[in-house]
Amino acid sequence: MKFKFFFSTLLFLLFSCKKISYQEILTNREQDLKSSGGYESYLSLEYLGFSRKLTTVKDIKNAEYFAKKGLDIIGGKPFIPENPLRWEADKSMVEELVLMQKKLEILLNNRNLIYQMPIQTAHLSYLYDCWASKESKAIFMADELAHCRVSFGKLVDEIEFYLEEITKNKAPEVQIVEPEFLRFEIIFDAENYILNDKANKVMVEVIDYLKSLKGKFKILITANPDNAIQDLYDKVLVKNRIDIVKNYLIKNEIDENSIEERIESEDFPDIIANDDIKNQINRSVGIYVLKGQGDFKPYPLPLLQNLLYKAQVEKARKERGLEN
Repeated sequence: MKFKFFFSTLLFLLFSCKKISYQEILTNREQDLKSSGGYESYLSLEYLGFSRKLTTVKDIKNAEYFAKKGLDIIGGKPFIPENPLRWEADKSMVEELVLMQKKLEILLNNRNLIYQMPIQTAHLSYLYDCWASKESKAIFMADELAHCRVSFGKLVDEIEFYLEEITKNKAPEVQIVEPEFLRFEIIFDAENYILNDKANKVMVEVIDYLKSLKGKFKILITANPDNAIQDLYDKVLVKNRIDIVKNYLIKNEIDENSIEERIESEDFPDIIANDDIKNQINRSVGIYVLKGQGDFKPYPLPLLQNLLYKAQVEKARKERGLEN
């Protein structure tokens, strides 16, 4: 209670002494939120990013609205999905929005899910609000904001699939364990799918590692699109990047049957990366190597990505001298 009172008082004093926007206040807390982790921190970062996007399309009023919502979340207020009727959403969409809001609420009532996958559940919460609000105004239909509805549906499906997988067999002798895998990252030049010198060095490391393994293994190749280019070109470019990595492995005597490929969503949250390396991450191909007899089918991308984000959060906290 003392913290909430202090936080509210601080906001009052800031606005009394100087005209400072909610977005600026949230921006000042950005680095701490990136290091602290947890559903509330990640959701606040999502709202900060959304607020910045709205600012770029000159919708300052709603940019401030969502920045304040992010501040409210870290100030202790519970997340409440946006009401599509408040935003005067298209009537043809209201029924679907209400249905999906119920799905969202069911998932968020699963506290274990929020604890295990805070980044994904925070992103899902943001996507719903983005979807509900964008349906109300043509300005929100810009390419950068129009993905929310589709992305929300995809992420709901992946999370529900994950929950279904871990609840299929509740026999006490069966344990669901996190996969142990090694990940290599190939970063391409912008709008290019040719392996540069650095990428070639990483591929050599990958081949050396695979040949050092004794026994079976599985490989998963994932790719991120470039955010800045058009959708159709983007998809072709991503597929070309996957193919050049896959063909490199096959030419070096790696069994094609041991290789699986997936394309990651370009709107997945960039929580840990600094802005100056964000574009590199969005031009990357990830190579996951899973040792043993298993494969990647039981592990949806949200789980694999969450494990990586957790590792990055732990690293960031250690670098700042914070305890886990």
